[in-house]
Formats: sequence, C-alpha cells, structure tokens
Amino acid sequence: MRKFDYQHLPASLFDGKVGDAHVRLFEDKGKLDALEQLHPDVFTSLQTRALFDSTESSAHIEGLYADSARVREIVAEVVATPVDAARMSGQGNVHPFDDELENQLAGNAHALQRIYTDCDQMELSTSTIVALYEMLFGHRDLGRKSRYRKKDYMYVQVDGRPQAMPVSPITAFETPLVLGGACDSLAESFDAHACSPLVLAAVFTVDFLCIRPFDEGNGRIARLFATLLLEKAGFRMTRYLGVERLIERNAMAYYDALNACVDGWDVGKNDYAPYALYWFQLLHDAHRELFRTVELELRAGNSKTERVRLIVGQATQPMGKREILDAAGNVSEATVELVLGQMVKDGEVEKVGSGRATKYLPR
Repeated sequence: MRKFDYQHLPASLFDGKVGDAHVRLFEDKGKLDALEQLHPDVFTSLQTRALFDSTESSAHIEGLYADSARVREIVAEVVATPVDAARMSGQGNVHPFDDELENQLAGNAHALQRIYTDCDQMELSTSTIVALYEMLFGHRDLGRKSRYRKKDYMYVQVDGRPQAMPVSPITAFETPLVLGGACDSLAESFDAHACSPLVLAAVFTVDFLCIRPFDEGNGRIARLFATLLLEKAGFRMTRYLGVERLIERNAMAYYDALNACVDGWDVGKNDYAPYALYWFQLLHDAHRELFRTVELELRAGNSKTERVRLIVGQATQPMGKREILDAAGNVSEATVELVLGQMVKDGEVEKVGSGRATKYLPR
C-alpha cells in the first residue's frame, strides 16, 4: 500500500529552478504583507471579485460552464447569506438554486469563504476533506453512506468500443486508509515546520489527484485544500485574486504538469518537481497580477472609467472585452464599451479584429 513521508521529500523540490521559484514566493509574501498594512480598504474591496473569479474558473477547469452574470448573482447571494458550517452535513437543500451546477457553484463559494474565515479551526485531515466535499455538494441528500469513491474503473471509448480504465492505482476499498495516511503525514510535517507549506501544497495536490478519493469533484476539492494550506501558512493572496482564473487561461499547462508527476507514483518513485515548478510560477504570476491590480486601484481611486482606461492603456498585447472585464472587477460591460468607444475615437487604442474576436491595443 502507498506510504507517505512529507518530512523527507526529494531534494529536487528545493534545488535549481524549483528552489529559486520557491524563494521568490516568500519575497512576494513580504511585499503583500506590507501592502495589506498600508492599504487595507483596497484589499477588502478585492475579495468579492476574487471569490467570483475562483468559483467560476474552478468550474471552467472541470468543463462546467454557467452564464457569468448568473455566477455573479450566486456569489453575491453567498456573500450576503453565509451558511453555517454545521448545516453543511449532507442533509440536502443547503443551496436551493435553480439547478445542479448553480448549487455546486454556491457550494464552492461557501467552501472558500469558510477557509478564509475559519482556516485555523480546519485540520489538515480527512474529516476536513470530506467536509469540503459536503460543502461542494451540500444541496444533495448525501445521507449516511460513505462519501468516498465506489468505483475502481471508468469506461472510455477506444476505437469506438468501451474499454475499462482504472480510476486510480488505489482501489476504492483502500482509499480511506491511504488518504488518511497521507493526511496524517501532511499534518505532522506542517505542525513540525519540517517542510515549506508551499512544497507541501504542491506535493499533496499530486498525491490527492492520484488517489482520486471521490467519484466527482476531485479537482475542485484539491484546489480548495491547497488554498487552505496557503491560508494556514499566511499566504493570503488567493483571497484577493482568483488563482483559478490564471489556471483556466492555460489549463493544458496545468494538466501537463500534473500528468508529468504520475509515472511511478504507485511505488513512490514519481517526480513531483514538474508540478511544483508550475505551482510556484503560477503563484508568483498571481502575486504580480495582484500587485498590478492594487496599483491600478490606487491610481484610479473610485473612478471605474479611469480604471478601464488604465488597464487598456497599460496593456502590452491586444485585450478582448472579456479580459478587460475580468481585470476591471466590478465594472459593468456598458461602462467598458463606453470607455473603449471613446478611446478608439480619440485614437488612444487600436481596434483589432471584429465581432467576438475584437481586441484592443494601445497606440
């Protein structure tokens, strides 16, 4: 049976490019800590936007799509009416939205809010992982049955015929015990400060997704648990900028990094470095984008028009309307269109393409 020892991880996770990227994140954390102290109001204003970005993009990464305007409404309702954690116990009807996906979106947003408000009370354990699953699917009547995966095989089409493929090297029967062993080792290493929490988050994500403890939702729960680890370690940037939005922009790189860590996993001989490097670079890019956003907020003040002008005016490559809306936060589509129209008229930006492919680039 697969064993875990997070206190003695491979040297490749701390050397070379991976090590350099790791050190850079502690520098990012120091800068963010200072900015939080100087401009608390700016960071407070970013939290609802980040919650929306994380919720929507985490679903997109798994191939689940809903209208963006509707997702904003759901997140706004979640923010306005938080659900007590005690009610999220699989009894159903926690999120009475219109359909299955909307309820899952609400569950994901509630889980993130719980992490941001109660991370100190959430243990690095299987009970927390199951609780996250129950939050994600809190609208269902889960009853008293086990939440863990029940299938060892999934069927895929190969040359037009169904073929059984193993879900994981770990059988459904072994899953609770193996996951429990991983969580125990993770908690011991974290509590003993034996390893960087950034490294632990990367390694545990790979292990969790190889175990695949649930029949569905594994990717979203893995990302939620990684967020919990970051929050516990004082890396708070995920509450201000949706990291999942960056993953969504190049989801193939995310999956490629994970797949590069699979060979030999069942016997503990796999290489975690590809995903660790991807993870560290992603978090560094997220910090840089957050710092740019804070700078824009400070320069633009309360003017939404000025915020749009600054975003487009500082662009180094053509930006579409959707990208501008994402960067501008709580700015309406009508405002963005109005500003873009005026900037084109004034010759400040060049319009590239047409229709939905239209992009804008400063002259």
